[in-house]
Amino acid sequence: MGDPASDPPGLGCSVDHTGDWAVIAVTGELDLATVVDFAATVQAQLPDGPVLLDLSGLSFMDSSGVRILDTLLREVDRHQWTLTIGSELQPGVRQVLEMTGMLGCLPIDGAPRPPGPAG
Repeated sequence: MGDPASDPPGLGCSVDHTGDWAVIAVTGELDLATVVDFAATVQAQLPDGPVLLDLSGLSFMDSSGVRILDTLLREVDRHQWTLTIGSELQPGVRQVLEMTGMLGCLPIDGAPRPPGPAG
């Protein structure tokens, strides 16, 4: 039997490096029980270069997930890091992001964004 605290049920985050980008594939459920580990994974990658969050495997998100995305966006803006969200989202996750108004705030891959500083 493993330690349940070391592997929260319902969430998986795997990091793969492609060129300068860290691609974080998130699967399962992003909720109060898993948000801390999700945040730690993303925050560990952001200072090192651009991050692409692939949420296509995320089957559920509650308000904790919406809050952490908002927090991450504020950190990215404050530190001038790069965070992009993959455009493929499960219908339930897309619906939560739309209902909260968060979908329009996210830097979705392929969506028009203001140009950032060169480099």
